[in-house]
Amino acid sequence: MCGRYSVNNKKVPKEHRFAALLEGLDFEPNFDARPSQQLPVILPDAPKAVLATWASPEKEPDGKPTLPFNVRQENLLFIPRFRVLLPRNRCIIPVDGFFEWKEVEPEEEEVTAETQAGVALDLFGNPILSKIERSRLKKMKPPKQKYRFNLKSEEPFGLAGLWREGLNRDTGELAPYFSIITTGANTAVAPYHDRMPVILTPESEQTWLNNRLQEKQWYNVLQPYDSRQMAVTAVKD
Repeated sequence: MCGRYSVNNKKVPKEHRFAALLEGLDFEPNFDARPSQQLPVILPDAPKAVLATWASPEKEPDGKPTLPFNVRQENLLFIPRFRVLLPRNRCIIPVDGFFEWKEVEPEEEEVTAETQAGVALDLFGNPILSKIERSRLKKMKPPKQKYRFNLKSEEPFGLAGLWREGLNRDTGELAPYFSIITTGANTAVAPYHDRMPVILTPESEQTWLNNRLQEKQWYNVLQPYDSRQMAVTAVKD
């Protein structure tokens, strides 16, 4: 799932389609955007982008979030709280990259006579660990490598999303919240995760934000992006 991304308004080319929309919006470049933060989103028929909070803290009666940080494309038409937003509350999230993590296989250490010294071994020559040591190893999480996904052109791009107004607990006023729509991973992302955010082309952005089109027209743009246009880079976390 997409739980981190980057957005840098200071590096949006003046001729880029997002430049005028982001102009004047008060936010700092964010290279680790995460849920609960205020980030720019583009709304239908709005002259400028607005700042909205990624994911709503409000809960449904069943305890599930009203608007989580990700919404699966497959659930849009079948879960009522998402379906009701589709006709008027679609949005675009401008980004320049997103991140996923993949577990790194630990290297097996060679058991030598020195490492075996003072350690009891079983019949197969494996060290016999204490209960405490086994518990510690069980709790240890395998190391993960962070990867960045962006366009080969290195241009900013838009992710498909939903937005809604909700009550801001700090101010008691209504405020916008958003969620990123995910779909099945393309061949660039699949080795790292089985889902990816819906990346829109410049043409499909227009379709996605056009409230005058039929549902089928804008729903059909929710497809895995062309992997040939994407780049993947291992980065330090």
